[in-house]
Amino acid sequence: MHRSTDDPHLSFSGEFRSPEKETAYRQFSWNDLQSVSRRTLHVFAFMILVFLVVDIMSLGHQPALYYLFALRFTATVGLVLAARHIHRSAGYFPNFPHLLLGVQIGVSVTIWLFAVLRQMPTAYLGVNTILCTLCFYQFLSGRFAFTVGANIFLALGSMTFGFLFLEMLPTELIGSLFFLVPINFLGITILRSINRSKRREYTALIDYERINTEKEKLIHELQTALAEVKTLQGFLPICAQCHKIRDDEGYWESIEKYIQDRTSAQFSHSICPECRVTLYGQFLKNR
Repeated sequence: MHRSTDDPHLSFSGEFRSPEKETAYRQFSWNDLQSVSRRTLHVFAFMILVFLVVDIMSLGHQPALYYLFALRFTATVGLVLAARHIHRSAGYFPNFPHLLLGVQIGVSVTIWLFAVLRQMPTAYLGVNTILCTLCFYQFLSGRFAFTVGANIFLALGSMTFGFLFLEMLPTELIGSLFFLVPINFLGITILRSINRSKRREYTALIDYERINTEKEKLIHELQTALAEVKTLQGFLPICAQCHKIRDDEGYWESIEKYIQDRTSAQFSHSICPECRVTLYGQFLKNR
């Protein structure tokens, strides 16, 4: 049967409309979110620190080198501390998306300052912007709105710094704009698709576990009922005089005890109208 692509529980971003359900999903997926984010932060820190070698080779002992070293060291420490904080968290915490947003903004500002201090060509700034855009969309598991906002901030900031400090030509500015728009459109499409796919898998898993739990509960109830219900089958040897019943071991038991031992029935003694007349007829007549 064809399944509709529209899910009333998911928003346009692919996230759950209910904040409680979205938080539950992120708590359930915390191990993956934690691992991916921590590794991404370490990769960013390594890339920022290792390119110090390029700074030394290109700048030598110029004063700008010391500013770059201080900037790279500060950015690396910040990324490592953020990764450590995520690693030490036992579960999803509400400020996790804000932490990732802060990292995205910090990385963006660091790239702009690198470009200005090194007076790098605008092409290099464009490549760094594209790489960070792809990383922001695919690897940092933040909120959809935060990720899109961080990438718009990165794109606009890169073009602004390029135009003001790197002598970016108007034609290059327009070309960058027309290049970054489809990149971000592609990133939004991919991120939305991933969000919807993962949350549908989560919903299916939760429904499957709920159905299994209900089945196990029903099976347990049926097994309990079958264990409690005992039936009497076959021919029962019963005394024609006292009405005792002979059990499988050859012992004769009263009919009450025999039935009570083999069923869940309980007896409350009374007297029928015929027996009442037989036993107490004279008393009833005199009365």
